[in-house]
Amino acid sequence: MEPYTEDLINTVLIMSIKTRFLIWIIVIHLLMTSGCVLIFRTNLIWFLCSLVFIAISAVISLWIWYGLVKSDRVSVTCLEMLKEQDFSSRLRRVGYPEGDRMIEVYNRMIAELRKQRLQIRGKNEFLDLLIEASSMGIIIFDFDMSITSVNPAAAKFLKISRSKLIGHRLNEFDNILAKTLSNLSQNKPYLAETGNFNRYRCSLLSFIDSGFNRPFILIEEITHELIAAEKQASAKVIRTMSHEVNNTLSSINSNLSVLLGFENYFPENLRPDIIRALQLSIERSDNLCKLVSDFSDIVKLPPPSITPLKLNELVKNTVNLMQSDFIKADVKCTLQLSDISPLINADFVQIEQALINILKNALEASIETKGEVTVTTSHPATLIIRDTGCGIPEELQDKIFTPFFTTKPSGQGIGLMLVYEILINHNFAFDLQTKEGFTEFKITF
Repeated sequence: MEPYTEDLINTVLIMSIKTRFLIWIIVIHLLMTSGCVLIFRTNLIWFLCSLVFIAISAVISLWIWYGLVKSDRVSVTCLEMLKEQDFSSRLRRVGYPEGDRMIEVYNRMIAELRKQRLQIRGKNEFLDLLIEASSMGIIIFDFDMSITSVNPAAAKFLKISRSKLIGHRLNEFDNILAKTLSNLSQNKPYLAETGNFNRYRCSLLSFIDSGFNRPFILIEEITHELIAAEKQASAKVIRTMSHEVNNTLSSINSNLSVLLGFENYFPENLRPDIIRALQLSIERSDNLCKLVSDFSDIVKLPPPSITPLKLNELVKNTVNLMQSDFIKADVKCTLQLSDISPLINADFVQIEQALINILKNALEASIETKGEVTVTTSHPATLIIRDTGCGIPEELQDKIFTPFFTTKPSGQGIGLMLVYEILINHNFAFDLQTKEGFTEFKITF
């Protein structure tokens, strides 16, 4: 086949229907006109009839062609509006049945699409607002586990800005919670703990997007729930213990006091020893009552009465209260306070008690090693109490704030428990870690 013939065929194939129909009309009527010329030589009447027929055929063909042109224009307009996703415009009738039916169908379709689009947009906007305002952390991933969306709560839990998270994977961040989240299994909730003693319930779930499962993670902070549950359990034990112990000790002390009233009846040679034994028993009973009372005080810890405080003055006064203990233990305590005192909002009595307990633990940890305790304040309002004592074994770091847990032979396990309760009630972030050569308690106010 000649090249120009192939080009002609290709040109005809890519023509629109209306163009091909017009060419067909022209060719047919030219052939019919040529035939009429031949008839003219033989029969004039047939020639005239043929011309009339050709004229009528041409008019009808052009009328059909014009209808195709108008239908094509309507089709092109509809396609262009769909392509541009213009769902707000409607087409007017053009005055012929085929086009009007097409326009009617198009207008109904556009109205339905616009309605669905507005519904979906409204639902998406509501969902976006709900995700943004949610107290639960929500992280949405692409199909390759790259982060595409993260709400403020999740960024707060991870302590990483949203701009740094978007477009990255969780395993790219050197963060305890991020590492934990990157290893979650589908539909298996996991309780995650971080270095600052916060606890989170984490779940890896998925939703359908474009026919595929798209993953997302829910993070729920349950620190306060667990604290409340532990406190409730502790309170029940303490109330039972306090009732039983106080009743028993009251009877014992009453009987011992009565016995002391009969000291003249004791054998003269044993009298001092018996009196001393009775006094020691009463003193021991009183100490036991005080211990039970201390436990009860933790359970009855009132909500903090918040007032503005200067952190540097609070630290100085607390260290001065314990200065004699440091001197007696031969442990050096150094203050490194910021030039301008940070201001904090806290309950003076409670936060002072918390600092006393932290300093006491740092002091006791440094006695054996003759270590040093350093207290530092800085901006934004931060307090760091560091000691160079024996440190906390790694396997015990998650247990040190557990009620009644202690590593000391004579410990009661209520010191750090009280610190924990006070700081949580104040919503202060804190962290206790043993690093190379020192232990650090950090509080961010």
